[in-house]
Amino acid sequence: MVDINSNPAKLFPHLAFLVDEKILYHFFLLLQQGVMVKSRIGCSVLLFLQEQFGAGPDIIEKIQSIMIDGKPVDDIRTALIKDGTTLALSAAMPGLVGATLRRGGAYSSFRSTITYQESGTTSTPSFGFVKIKLFNLLMEELGPKLLNNGILIRSIDFFNFVAEQDQEFWRGCRQITLNAKPIDAGQLQNPTWHKVMDQLVISVSSESRIE
Repeated sequence: MVDINSNPAKLFPHLAFLVDEKILYHFFLLLQQGVMVKSRIGCSVLLFLQEQFGAGPDIIEKIQSIMIDGKPVDDIRTALIKDGTTLALSAAMPGLVGATLRRGGAYSSFRSTITYQESGTTSTPSFGFVKIKLFNLLMEELGPKLLNNGILIRSIDFFNFVAEQDQEFWRGCRQITLNAKPIDAGQLQNPTWHKVMDQLVISVSSESRIE
């Protein structure tokens, strides 16, 4: 995992949460909407999944539907991750739609005109930003690690998220820091604080401490 703030020329405010594990699922909504991560680019989807999520064969098997920029992917060994790529990951979905979108499935020929076709080649490793969307069971499988490592989102999107949270959520937030300094939950619900920053890094841990 690459530190989003590793480039000193572009530092983002870092909002870190230490939460009770039972409320971690609240943050999964952000992952469904899509979040940015800094990652190695020019690598295959398979290598990206291994590096970004530490995904082994069992987890990769559960990722039945993969889409790059809205196009279904069949071969995760040849499809490449590029700067600005939107990568959507889903476990098996029910019905004909799910069967059609399943990578390498019997019905994949039904979507031959929209299937992702790689036109590039591998290149010298570099780093860029990738937008990740997680759906259904994969939010629970891959979401905690993604949140712990840190995600980049627009501050207005995060404000809209916290504005919808109930008291159970706030009771489960054991510690919140902004750039390593404690911040009160009430400040996050203030409609003006997010206007001073366009984007921010969010990290969420349910461990005993925040890294």
